[in-house]
Amino acid sequence: MLDFSMAQASLGAIVPIYATIFVGWLVRRLGWMNPVADSSFMKMAIDVSLPCFILFNMLGNEKLKSVPFSLAAISIGAAGMAGCLAIAWLASKALSLKKGDGQRTFIVTTGVHNYGFFIISMIAILYPDPSDPLLGLVFTHNVGCDLVFWSAGFLLISQASKFSFRMFARGPIVVVFAALLLTWTGAADWVPQAAKNTLKLIGGCAIPLNLFMFGNLLYDFGGGGEVRIKVIAAAVAVRMLAIPALFLAAAYFLDIDYALKELLVFQALAPCGVTAAVLAKHFGGFPKMSVHITIATCAAAIVTLPLWISIGFSLIGRE
Repeated sequence: MLDFSMAQASLGAIVPIYATIFVGWLVRRLGWMNPVADSSFMKMAIDVSLPCFILFNMLGNEKLKSVPFSLAAISIGAAGMAGCLAIAWLASKALSLKKGDGQRTFIVTTGVHNYGFFIISMIAILYPDPSDPLLGLVFTHNVGCDLVFWSAGFLLISQASKFSFRMFARGPIVVVFAALLLTWTGAADWVPQAAKNTLKLIGGCAIPLNLFMFGNLLYDFGGGGEVRIKVIAAAVAVRMLAIPALFLAAAYFLDIDYALKELLVFQALAPCGVTAAVLAKHFGGFPKMSVHITIATCAAAIVTLPLWISIGFSLIGRE
């Protein structure tokens, strides 16, 4: 029997997420958020607030005290991302897309779900108890996603000839490893409560700031451009139907900890992110097509997300 309680809760979580994204879009549209301020805004969101949010949710996480468990979460993230890119590549072949015709933009946009703040926001709303380990687990899992995205995904969309480890010298990734080291060594237990309260206060800005940024970017990239219905429909089918079914099958069949099964269910739900559009614009790809796919998958998620979350939690049960 389907778990409709989670479907109802997920719809309640989508509304504030989409509302915040819309406000970000609107303030850009009204000219209240000037693009000149983007650099400062992003530094505050990515380099200050987000690291605090990560540290607060990872320090003291009982699940992450196990090194094998933490590495399993990272491995699942990496394997899932690699698999998604491979499926998107197969879909691009079925569409007869070629280099110069949007193939690499399609693969990276469709293959890379919004494993960042869409999933983080949902879990933060659905699991508000700070003692729940799932949010800290998401950050650890996302390191695996980042490792594949900023290597294979970046090389693909940029057509770069060389790989550089500097791609991984990003604040959030460094902070996750720092938090894991503190947790594994037991040093996290010695962090004063006042410091944790400070991390909680500053980190509380992370979700709204990043959702605002998402709305800003949708406005910046969303206007005009050829609407390729066939490509967009294929992307929605792959991202919101085929890939979620595979994630849920993995959650059901894999003999792994229940928290990892929960994580797989939530990773099945996310639409595409906007980062691919930013990279496509920078490297001469098809940013408009990327944004059209992202918007279409966000719209589809209103229907598919409650469906998949109902099926997912019916398959893995509830603890």
